[in-house]
Amino acid sequence: MRLHGSFDITIENNILISRFYGPWNYEQTKTYQLEVMEQAKSMSPNYWARIVDLSQWEGGGEEVVTPLVQLQQWALENNCLEIVFVNPPLLPKFMLEKYGDPYGDYKVVQTIEEAKAWLDIHVFKSKR
Repeated sequence: MRLHGSFDITIENNILISRFYGPWNYEQTKTYQLEVMEQAKSMSPNYWARIVDLSQWEGGGEEVVTPLVQLQQWALENNCLEIVFVNPPLLPKFMLEKYGDPYGDYKVVQTIEEAKAWLDIHVFKSKR
């Protein structure tokens, strides 16, 4: 099956930043899950965090939930201290509220810059 939607990933210091675009299907979500796990390998011996920018994401069906939950569980087991979501539109916000348990007390902010600042103050400051 074809991938629906897209993403990009960057790493800045000890933060893995993901940006989601368009509607996603299971195949795209699984591709994302594996890519994050691969890119985070170099970070996982140390503490790190994730920022997920949902501002351009159109969500997905229930089939996207399992790979995202598995990814979050893997991240927590590999020293990811926190996840911050950026500006989820209505459908992704609904999905977070409905399926957000694996993320614990996740934070939602309006910009990536705000997410970085929040992580620096509330997460990384205590690790220095």
